[in-house]
Amino acid sequence: MASGIAFALVAVIANAFAIVLQAAETRRAPLSDAGRPSLLVRLARRPRWLAGTALLVLAWPLQVLALTLAPITVVQPILACTQLVLLLLARTKLREHVGAIEIVGALAIGAGVAAVVLAAPRHTAADPKLVPTVVVLSAVGIAAIVAYAIGRRIRGTYLSLVVGAGFAYAWVDFVNKLLSNELSNGDWLLAILWVAGILAFGALAFLEEMTALQQRPAVTVAPVIGAVQDPLPVLMALVVGAETWSSAPSRVLPLIGGIVLVTLGAVLLGRSRAVARVADADEAL
Repeated sequence: MASGIAFALVAVIANAFAIVLQAAETRRAPLSDAGRPSLLVRLARRPRWLAGTALLVLAWPLQVLALTLAPITVVQPILACTQLVLLLLARTKLREHVGAIEIVGALAIGAGVAAVVLAAPRHTAADPKLVPTVVVLSAVGIAAIVAYAIGRRIRGTYLSLVVGAGFAYAWVDFVNKLLSNELSNGDWLLAILWVAGILAFGALAFLEEMTALQQRPAVTVAPVIGAVQDPLPVLMALVVGAETWSSAPSRVLPLIGGIVLVTLGAVLLGRSRAVARVADADEAL
């Protein structure tokens, strides 16, 4: 499990620097491209944005590798530490003041991750139940698509796009777990199908997030995405049986408490002006 945690932490660092490189460039894109694939085409001409995208591409196999070595109930909360890296950049590079909100948020994430890691069982690559898996993937996927359709059709409904991005990212994070299982089992056909789904919903999540960042600062976008994305894949995995957990209160209560703490901490740091500024500032790197 230690190796899985290490790979997840490297993915966290890559994700954080990707946000720094991409957010400022996205804010400069014209609103006429909002919600359209042309937004991504336009941004692809900007070197800093491309560098951020390259970091995201790097983070993806690292996350999948982490999931082959550690449970999603451990890996997913660790991914919320992206906000901690942004806070560190805000303090060291921009000399931003770290106040009570930032301290409470950082402590909540740290305590939550510690609780989940200590309560986690040995890693298992259990085959999920077919019907619950189809139902869960369909429900979350449809929610992401509907949110995008609403945000695309009704201008100014950026919140719909933000929530949709959270659902789409959660879909991707959960399917990363299924992909890691198939890689462990050597089932390459299913693995290819999961990769295709990840690319499709990853592109949808990416487009929704970039469109939302055009209209609102990161301080109003990140907390909502995190509140949906951080806990949902863990709940999905537990519902379909992709993770095996003891029903003993000594295991379940720390798991639930840790996930709640991590989500709360990510929301608090996402609302931090210091974290938002490092995401939007050119001088952060």
